[in-house]
Amino acid sequence: MRLPWQRARSERGLLGVFEHHDALVECIEAALESGIEVRDAYTPTPSHEVQRLMKPGKSPVRFLTFAGGISGLAGGLALALWSSGVWDLVVAGKPVMHVIPFMVVGFELTILFGAGATFLGLLVFSRLPWVWFPARAYREEFSNDRFGLWLATTRGNEDEARSLLERHGALSVEELGGGGG
Repeated sequence: MRLPWQRARSERGLLGVFEHHDALVECIEAALESGIEVRDAYTPTPSHEVQRLMKPGKSPVRFLTFAGGISGLAGGLALALWSSGVWDLVVAGKPVMHVIPFMVVGFELTILFGAGATFLGLLVFSRLPWVWFPARAYREEFSNDRFGLWLATTRGNEDEARSLLERHGALSVEELGGGGG
């Protein structure tokens, strides 16, 4: 069994370097049509076309934020109600257990637990302890004037992926990974 940081280092693929944005977009479209997994794309400026093609999807962190917020609200109200039930402190004849002042405690713990769950979800779903910066396929030229496309390959589709990159105008094609962790 490979650990997450070993798996990330051993993924096989081909990196194509492109001079033009249109060639990159056409190559991504062709790769998706032929069933080759597009692992990552690198552009010097934000590209809506590339983002649309990569289909990042919705983040699952929002569910953790919601669960953290609900548990914070329930915990805050339970803490305030339990505390006032244990220590009867009657002030100016007001009821001992009254929900309205306890909402402040519930609100504060909603924010605290929601933020904590969001932070933990960010760490878990972005694999931050196991991600290397910069990424293995990243090259400095991708921040200047070139575009990059990392296609994940298996032993059976390497030739097809290489010909796809070259057919769409890749200036160079580099093999990535394949070694152990």
